[in-house]
Amino acid sequence: MPIKPEMAKSQNLPVKLPILVEDMPLVTEINKIPLDVILRGLEAQYSVEKSEYWASYLVYFYYEKFKEHLNAQNYEDAREILEKAKNVLYDYRYHFYYGLLFSKLGDYENAEVELKRSLAMNPNFYLGYYELGNLLYLKKEYDDAIQMYLKAFEINKEFSLPLLKMGDAYFENGQFKDAEIAYKTALKVEKLSQIYLRLGVLYNSIQKFEKAEKIFREGLSVEYKPEIAYNLAYTLSRLGKHFQALQVLKELSKNFPSTEVYNELGLEQKLFGMYEEALENLELAGEEYKENYLKVLLFVKGYDESLLRELEKFDPEYVNFLRTLSGEKEEIENRLENMSFPFGELNYSFEITDEIGEVILEELENYIYLTFKEKIGLIISNAYIAGANPILIEKNLARTSLLLFNNDEAISFYKVFQIIYFGRLFEKMLFQEIIERVLQELSKVNVMLFRKAFKLLEEEKKSLDDFWEEYSEPKKLAELTLKLIELLSYEPTKHEINEETLVGKIAKVILSL
Repeated sequence: MPIKPEMAKSQNLPVKLPILVEDMPLVTEINKIPLDVILRGLEAQYSVEKSEYWASYLVYFYYEKFKEHLNAQNYEDAREILEKAKNVLYDYRYHFYYGLLFSKLGDYENAEVELKRSLAMNPNFYLGYYELGNLLYLKKEYDDAIQMYLKAFEINKEFSLPLLKMGDAYFENGQFKDAEIAYKTALKVEKLSQIYLRLGVLYNSIQKFEKAEKIFREGLSVEYKPEIAYNLAYTLSRLGKHFQALQVLKELSKNFPSTEVYNELGLEQKLFGMYEEALENLELAGEEYKENYLKVLLFVKGYDESLLRELEKFDPEYVNFLRTLSGEKEEIENRLENMSFPFGELNYSFEITDEIGEVILEELENYIYLTFKEKIGLIISNAYIAGANPILIEKNLARTSLLLFNNDEAISFYKVFQIIYFGRLFEKMLFQEIIERVLQELSKVNVMLFRKAFKLLEEEKKSLDDFWEEYSEPKKLAELTLKLIELLSYEPTKHEINEETLVGKIAKVILSL
């Protein structure tokens, strides 16, 4: 059967391909030549004309068939094909592919022997060094693996995979700078999506989230891969770019759904106070993420003893916390009623909450015109009006903050205030303990703000008088969050706060708890 020269070249076929008569219908029906048809034709041709020409083609396609069996885990069939190839033409490839077979079978010792035999027969076989490197990598012999990858790249400077795997080996060995250099060098050779993915993951693991975002976005511009988008969503979330992370996860759940995507989308929606939507996605995430599903179900159904019993299997400490608070409800609510609440916006809260103190979003929408200070007052008031119910407090904080401000900083602010409020109201914690928790939470929801807060707290301590002398009213949520953390680090008393200021009013609430 004559083959067009360009097709023959691209598929490594002879321009006149021998095909059995009985196989001809398979070619015309499928409009392509199946591998088994090629092999049967070449075997028949070689049986009548044992020349090097036909032997080279036959062995080449034997090894193609071997790879097919290997990928399908048909190991005995793969072994038989190797022996057929050896009987036709024995060279370094026989030991190379036997090495791959042993590696798949988990027999690393024999795999290494075979790959080294292959390289002894052909010292310039760059794929041999590459696969030997992969084998040593599996054996966790990272330094030796790196040497093999280097040899493979030295022989073929256009082959980027050895550099990629070098980066992996360095990464596993904790040599992060070397891993970064390897990945970046690989990208100069070939812009492959998996290299962008590995480099971005490296940056995430060493907390260089800004660089990770840049690399992931570059990778997606080269080729959209759901793995890159998934990791980008994580990066954006850590950077405090929650609106962007939410959008990425929504697109992933629509086009490339998986249990991991549904889980991350559900957790992100919980941050936004979108509890019903979060519950739907966490249900789709399945049993693996049942704990997250049950915790969000609390926000939708409210307290339910059967729900707590189920959740107790996953997080007994959290359930014990909720049950303890239930027993202390009267004492906590007495404290709240007897405190002097400084925000006049509490009057608005009475108008926009239902009989149990839950914010009615349709009513809250009428207050988006408020000034910055008034919005903060309303957020604090809506937490206060929820009484001794921690689920309702968080619910009101999340929904009020996001509706009134509609930006990423709203999440950082309400999460920080929630930790402070819970720590004082429910656990009577010292400010130093609370600040440690705040920093831990900020490192998850906004690492940039975490770094600013950490730096602020590491600076040489001024006096509280100096704090008030230098104080200016914040105009953004991030500024207010940092001011509040800084003020609490002084462990102030009620007599040491300036109640005329916004941060002073918030501090008064916290101290009165």
